Amino acid sequence: MKKAFDIIFHALEWLAMICLVVMTGVVFFDVILRYIFNQGMPWTQEIATLLLVWFSLIGMAIGVGEKIHISIEMFTMKASPKFISVLESINHVLIAIYGVMMIYYGLQIMNVTKNATMPATKLPSAVLYIILPLSGILVFLNALIVAAKKDKKLISGKEEEKHA
Repeated sequence: MKKAFDIIFHALEWLAMICLVVMTGVVFFDVILRYIFNQGMPWTQEIATLLLVWFSLIGMAIGVGEKIHISIEMFTMKASPKFISVLESINHVLIAIYGVMMIYYGLQIMNVTKNATMPATKLPSAVLYIILPLSGILVFLNALIVAAKKDKKLISGKEEEKHA
């Protein structure tokens, strides 16, 4: 099971990297066209937006799995290890709930826009919005995995004190 998650996680990192590189290339291409020929391609902005959304949401899911998401440390700087552990558990639950909300509302947005197309590329709008429920699933699963690893460390007594 761990091997499967590692493969998926590695594939997500590659997908995020590809999105970033292609987005940079598309924007660079459009800038060159606008600068040299005084006219850009109409599809470049849509593709760049699509890739930015995909990159951001995949990056968010990766951040949850790597525990590198934004956090506020002022609450934990002088707190006891027990209190920090409780806060981390609450954090995992809130992140998992956020993942479920991404799934639910992402599916609703996809349903509302199921017949719509993007104006310049004529791609279905679902191409843009499918990443919401997909990244929601990844956020939810990563939150559960991180919480399970933490609980396993607590049970085995291997949890290190961070702010002692």
